[in-house]
Amino acid sequence: MVAACALAASLIVVAIAACGASAASGIRVESTSARAANDFWTVARMRAAKPIELGHSGARVQSGGRHGHRGKPHRVAARIGTFGANFEQVADPTAPEFRVNGAVFLSFGIFGYGRCSGTAVRSRNASVVITAGHCVNSGGRRGRWFSGKSVFVPAYRYGQRPFGVFPVRWIDSTKQWRANGSENFDVGAMVVGHNEAGEKLVDAVGGAGIAWNLKSRQTYDVHGYPAEEPFDGETQRICRGVPFLGHDANSFAFPGPLNNAVSCQLTGGASGGGWTIEGNTLNSVTDYGYFDQGSPAFGPYFGKEVARLFGRAATVRVR
Repeated sequence: MVAACALAASLIVVAIAACGASAASGIRVESTSARAANDFWTVARMRAAKPIELGHSGARVQSGGRHGHRGKPHRVAARIGTFGANFEQVADPTAPEFRVNGAVFLSFGIFGYGRCSGTAVRSRNASVVITAGHCVNSGGRRGRWFSGKSVFVPAYRYGQRPFGVFPVRWIDSTKQWRANGSENFDVGAMVVGHNEAGEKLVDAVGGAGIAWNLKSRQTYDVHGYPAEEPFDGETQRICRGVPFLGHDANSFAFPGPLNNAVSCQLTGGASGGGWTIEGNTLNSVTDYGYFDQGSPAFGPYFGKEVARLFGRAATVRVR
């Protein structure tokens, strides 16, 4: 189906770049060859990577803190609690329906390594990964870009990279995430280069469709690579067929469309993992939950700003 940018809901099956395209945005990432990226990201470094979490002061690498400002709990990938379907292990992440999901790794230099989750989507340049905004930028007017030696590893499993390593070439987020850190707009995009075999991402693993401007009341499959207990980040996970539960009351305090809640037992590292509907169409990503409450997982609504972000990413030339 063809995307309708301003009116009714629409499914994007093949990427188009026209939807509400805005001024140029995003940043180019220092170019690294796939071979060099593969050599840098040893199994030890991947396992040492810590989840990038979302707190009230913005995105940060996990440091064990329990509370944000004014005693409020940090918003991070949702912890196990009262709510939550089982986040079951995917038996074969290389299967066609799962290989589009992967782990994102990046370096903070002397400060260590970070990680998130992401999804390959079909696009004009065959190279777009959708993730959480806080996986590429800390958010707000003084937000910092996260780009050091960043890579996308589809179908990652116990250090294995069956389709190779795709070095990130360009990153961006919704403009509202960068302007005010609104969790209702916590969506990011990456454009990746070729893998070691010279393949573009979608040529190697395929890609999910992407949809925006749909009703919130959907049934989702939630994907990701949780890396905190009881998980270890080494296996892909899925919550199958979880229904929309409502919205976080705190999302009313932020501009933009209200976020969506589902019942899924996530932990840190799953941030940016795709929420798919109707088979394999991306319609949200994991954003946050609450540290010390039984909590659903929350994901941003995919509206016109996500369409614009996707449109920008789809036109980036891959070098």
